[in-house]
This record gives sequence, C-alpha cells and structure tokens, in this order.
Amino acid sequence: MATAGLLLFGGLLWLLGPGAGWVLEHVDGVTGVSGKERAELLDAIRGRALTMATGLAALVAVYYTARNADTARRTYEVSQRTLALAEQGHVADRYTKAIEQLGSPELAIRLGGIYALERIARDSARDHSTVMEVLTTFVRETPPLATPSAISPRPDQGGRPRLRADVQAAVSVIGRRNVTHDHPDRRIDLAEANLAGADLAGVDLHGADLAQANLTDAELTGADLSHANLWRANLTRVDLVGSNLVGAILEDADLTDARLTQANLDGADLQGVQGFPAL
Repeated sequence: MATAGLLLFGGLLWLLGPGAGWVLEHVDGVTGVSGKERAELLDAIRGRALTMATGLAALVAVYYTARNADTARRTYEVSQRTLALAEQGHVADRYTKAIEQLGSPELAIRLGGIYALERIARDSARDHSTVMEVLTTFVRETPPLATPSAISPRPDQGGRPRLRADVQAAVSVIGRRNVTHDHPDRRIDLAEANLAGADLAGVDLHGADLAQANLTDAELTGADLSHANLWRANLTRVDLVGSNLVGAILEDADLTDARLTQANLDGADLQGVQGFPAL
C-alpha cells in the first residue's frame, strides 16, 4: 500500500510538471500550440490531475476511516467481552462467598451473606432468579444452628411470635426484589415454609407458592399476594389489611381470626376456607 501511494504521488508530481505536456500531445492529441493557449491547456490537464488526486485521496480516506472504525468496533467488542467475563468472575466469587456465609453458625455472618446475595441480585439481572431460589430454599429449609437458643422465636411487645432474624431478613429480601428480573417460568417457592410471626408488610409475593405455609400471626398489611397459591396455608390471626389477594388460591386455608379489612379478594378461590375473618 505504501509503495502504491509513493507511485501515485510521484505520478501526480510528474503530471504537475513536465508530464502535462506529454499528456497534452500523446493523450489529448493536441500539437502545434504555443504561448497562452498551450499554457491554458496545460493548466487544464494539471487541474484534472489534481481533481482526480483529490477524489482518490478522499476514497483512500474513506477506506481507512471505515477500516479504523471496524477495528475500533472489534476492539470495543473484545473489551466488552473481557469486561463481562471479568464481571462474571467477580460475581461468581461474591456468590460463592455469600453461600459460604449462609452456612455459618454466627447470625451476623449469615445476615451478611443474605444481604450480599441481595446486592448480587440487584447488580446482575442474569443471577437474580438463582439468588431468589437460594434464599427461598434457605427460608424453607433453614440449616441447623450451633446455638439452639437462637432457633426459638421470641415474642414481640404485642405478644406475637417473632421470626428468627436470618429467616426474616431472607424473606424481606425476597419480598422487595426487583420483580422485573423474575424468571417468567419460575415462581417464588415458599411452599410449607414456617413464617409464623413474619413481618411481611408491603412485600411483593404475587404469584408466589405459599401452599401449606405457616403464616400464623404474620404481618401482611398492604402485601401483594395476587395470584399467589395459599392452598391449605395457616393464616390464623394473620393481618391482611389492605392486601392484594386478587386471583389468589385460598382453598382450604385457615383464616381463623385473620384481619381482611380493605383486602382485595376479587377472583380469589375461597373454597373450603376455614375460620371467620373480620372483614
């Protein structure tokens, strides 16, 4: 390419110099002219040469610009892939550490693992569903603790049982997740979970599977439970004031002494419901 450029440049210099006369006589076939007329004809040839050179230079510039743009695009794509791989590796390290923390006998470390998983779910949409599955599994099947006293729930000032802190933290994280990142084919699975005394006010559990879950004394005011599966769930004394239960399955659920003031039960399946909630 460099040799071709030098040849073209040399040819241009030749045309701008003595070569113009040669073109006039041997290409244009003009002979026998002199003086001002010859000078004008030579200038015209040199003008054509400059025009052609300018056009050629523009084509070369376009070519190199396009090639440089393509190179820049490829470089950007490679850098983005490299960055994505590095980020995935970083997320994987964070995820592994958080999972290890969940198995710790220390409450503070378990809580750290739960909140670390929440940050991963927020930072990485592709890992959101996996994190939710880990947390729902933790809630349903909490591993044994080294200190038995930490297992026993303590009542709050109102006499209601209080859910153990790590399970409460996990279910709170689930309830405030970014629902736009939920996998369309995976529902929040809290079936048979023991959530007695849980504070779930305002959580988003629409479409969740809470079949046969124990929600005794739970606080669910303003919660979104639309289209949730609450089949045979224990909702004794649960506070569902202002909650959204549109299309929820409440078949054979126990709603003894539950509070349902201003709850939206449009389309809910209430077949076989037990108890007489205060409406």
